[in-house]
Amino acid sequence: MSLEVEYEITPGDLYAFQWRAAYQSPGLKRERRKVYFVVFLSWVSMSFLPTIGSDGIDLSRFDFMWLVTMFPPVAFLVWLYDRRKTRRSIRELIEKEKPGRGQLGSHKISLNEQGLVESTAVGESHISWAGVDRIEQNEEYIFIYTAPNAAHVIPKRAFHSAQETDSFYQMATARRLATTSNSLPLNHSI
Repeated sequence: MSLEVEYEITPGDLYAFQWRAAYQSPGLKRERRKVYFVVFLSWVSMSFLPTIGSDGIDLSRFDFMWLVTMFPPVAFLVWLYDRRKTRRSIRELIEKEKPGRGQLGSHKISLNEQGLVESTAVGESHISWAGVDRIEQNEEYIFIYTAPNAAHVIPKRAFHSAQETDSFYQMATARRLATTSNSLPLNHSI
């Protein structure tokens, strides 16, 4: 049994995928937390500056109000800057894409026993189920990842019904799981 879906990838679809990758990737989330931690530590150390005087360190002069009143707005500004920079980077990336050159434009994905086949205006790719990293979905898309940061983005609007969408997702997930469970090494007891 095989399933097939044809769809059009728009700049909005690419934007949605890149935005999702930027804010749901475990590695990028970790990096973002590090940045906020460094900003917080710098503000804590600035709060300790008033404790240092000519007579040594006096912790009673720790400026807790500096930390409480100034850190939230600064953290908010860092958050805004990060989101703005991410939006700009994604837009620049999408502007470089040309319609009909592989990412933007018409796509066709076929699922079969061996794997998936993607056809675009510029070529065709075959990927075995063993080459699928993971399969995820949200309310608008199905993502079939072939690497940690690369995926086939399938808009759910390409399907005629929610049942058809669910069937496609379930088949892809089942085939991938069947392949990975068959390739797991067995534990042998001696």
